[in-house]
Parts: sequence; C-alpha cells; structure tokens
Amino acid sequence: MIFPPARVVATAELTEGANDFQDYYCPKIEWIWGDGTQSESAEDCEPYEAGKSEIRRRYSADHNYRPDPMAGAASYDVVFRMKQGSKTVLSLRQTIKVQGQ
Repeated sequence: MIFPPARVVATAELTEGANDFQDYYCPKIEWIWGDGTQSESAEDCEPYEAGKSEIRRRYSADHNYRPDPMAGAASYDVVFRMKQGSKTVLSLRQTIKVQGQ
C-alpha cells in the first residue's frame, strides 16, 4: 500500500524593521525540513544602496513529507535561515506535526 505525501507550505514573513536593513538584503535562504533534507535559494541582486535598496519581507517554500502510516503522527522541526555569506543573520524554528494516513 502506498500513501501520498503530506505537502506542507511554509512561510516566513518579516513584519518589523527598516525596509533597507542591509543584513536582510538579498540573502541566501535555507529551509531545513527536519527529515534529513533541506532546500536553498538565492537571488541575483543589485549591489546594496542605503536608503534605496529594499529588503524582501516574505519567503515561502513547500516540502513533501512521507510519514510512516503505521507510526501515526510525526513531528518535524522546520528551520528557516537567512544568511549573508556563511553568517546566519536570522533563524526561525517551528515544530510541525504530520499525521500518518
């Protein structure tokens, strides 16, 4: 018997702070899904200019979990990381629970 994956859409939204905060301008984004996988994204941006460059405030990604249907619910720690080079400038963690079929 094959069970379909559980599709999760995760969103991180920056709601406060300056629109031109340099640390948050044009970051590399990492999503660590808590099941041994991760995804990354980066944009090609113009060089930062104080007072002119605007940060992006909303990031979304989707992921498919394949929980063991015999195990019931499974919990995963999903981590969102915003990076500048190798430096993490923002990190958020949320635990989600995926129910087996």
